[in-house]
This record gives sequence, C-alpha cells and structure tokens, in this order.
Amino acid sequence: MPLFAVPPPESAGQELAQALATGPFSRALTLAIDRSGLGLARLRGRLAAAGVPVSTTTLSYWRTGRTRPERPDSLRAVAVLEDVLGVPPRSLIELLAQPAPPGPPDPVRWERLWGPRNDVLPVLHSFDAADETSLVVLSLHEALQVDAAGCLTRLRVREVVRAVEEPVQAKVVALRGCVPGRPPRLVSARYCRPVRTEVLPEQGFVVSELVPTRSMAVGETAILEYEFEYTDGVPDTSYDRRFRHPVAEHLLEIHFAPGTQPATCAAYRLDAPGGPERDVTAVPVSPDAPAHHFVTGCGPGIRGMRWRWT
Repeated sequence: MPLFAVPPPESAGQELAQALATGPFSRALTLAIDRSGLGLARLRGRLAAAGVPVSTTTLSYWRTGRTRPERPDSLRAVAVLEDVLGVPPRSLIELLAQPAPPGPPDPVRWERLWGPRNDVLPVLHSFDAADETSLVVLSLHEALQVDAAGCLTRLRVREVVRAVEEPVQAKVVALRGCVPGRPPRLVSARYCRPVRTEVLPEQGFVVSELVPTRSMAVGETAILEYEFEYTDGVPDTSYDRRFRHPVAEHLLEIHFAPGTQPATCAAYRLDAPGGPERDVTAVPVSPDAPAHHFVTGCGPGIRGMRWRWT
C-alpha cells in the first residue's frame, strides 16, 4: 500500500458554489481560480487587456486574504475577474460587503518551538530562508516508520505549498534524532533539491534548506517530497512536528512493524516544549493500517503522537 494515498476530493463545483454563497471572498476567489486552471500571470494579462491592470502580487494577496480589493479600480478588476472566471455577475463583489475575516496570526518564533537555549537556534537563524514567508504550506503529510525494536527508521514527508510572494525562497526543515550524537540523514528529495544542509552531531540535529525544482510564479502550487533516515538505532515512543505558520491540513501516519503494534497511541498538541499536552486524542491501533491523526486548520505550535508498548 502506498504511503501517500490521496482521498478523492469533493466536487470543486459544489465547494465553489458554497463559497460564493457564504464567503469569505478570498476562499471563493481561490476556488474560482483553481477551477479555471488559469495561473495568476494569465489572469494579470486578461485584466490588463481589459484596461484594469493588477499585479500578480496583488492577486495573490487577494486570494490569500492578506488584502482585499477596495478601491474603485480594484472593484472594476473584480468585475472583470467574475467574467473571466465564469462566476455569476457580482457574486464576488457582494462577498466584499462582508466583514473581513481575521488575518492569519504572525509566525511564532523558533525560540518558542525549540526552547530559548537550544543549540539548533543559531543554525536556524543562519539560513536566510528560515523566516521566509514566500511559500505557504497548504497540506503536510508525514509517514513515520517504526521497526520491530521500536526504533524510528524513516520519515517520508509530502507537502503542498503555494507561492505567495516573489521571489520564491527555499523552505527550511529541521529534524532531531532520538539521542545526541547520531542525527538523521536527508536521503532523498523529489520535486525539490537541497541547497544547504547543516548537521549538528552532538545535538542530534539536521537542518536542510530545500527549493522547488521548478520556478514558481505567485499563486502557483508545488509538491515537495523528502525523506529522512534515522541512524541512532535507539527505541523511542513519540514523534512531533513544529509549526511556525498555520497549515490548512496535517496528516501524521505511524507505520509500526508487523506484529509489534503498541498497546496505546495518542495524538497531542503542545504550545511550547515541556508544556502541558493539549487536545489529547486516542488513536486506534490496528495491524492492518497505520496509526494516523488528521487535523484541519492546524495553528502554530507542536503536534505529534506518542505510544506505549505495554
């Protein structure tokens, strides 16, 4: 069975109709653009030909909710977009009468996620892209392999990202091993390539900077896949991921070796290292399927799973 099975999506037409009826404007615009198959550069060209030039950056800000069209020339552009995207006249403009939804929270600092005195912080801050905002993660899918001895062996990750600013920068990924001295290794990358990797052997960390293999215009999406191999050979009973930015959806799978399923498994959320566990949820364990936890609207913080063998 493939690790990254993708469930069939809901009808795009039904989603768009619902968004046009209830909003918000940014979601309705995004779904209309996605359904049209037009990139932001082509939309910019259509708008310019109609005499209402709008930059791709502005279009990206409208679809992500960072800004909203308010000026008369911007509203004329929205009217043209309605025609180009094939939605009913004034359906997008009328959504602008609704109050703007709250903007996304500012990204949390690395210090909150790793602790203020963690040795990985200077390395993270040495990456120019560590605080970048040009790529927004829409979907994050992780599949972790645990062998018969209870050791973490492999982590496969699949991300869907959208470019929201130009120039598109890299994505920085940090992973910690189970014990100091034997950090994980980045062993493969698909649809992206590592441009810099720093290893902290004594602390058990690896930090890698990944860039998409193709150039991306604002508004375009890309898939990034990468895989780490654990090298410490030490049993562990938990795994977590640290989020600086909100993510629309997060799926974590734990694949236990056949015949070695744990007695219990639970998902949890932390606001900071060492803090109390929140949103603790029991996760079913079965010999026929991986333990998994799926979350939508995942905010900044730490999310993971822990398990107990007896």
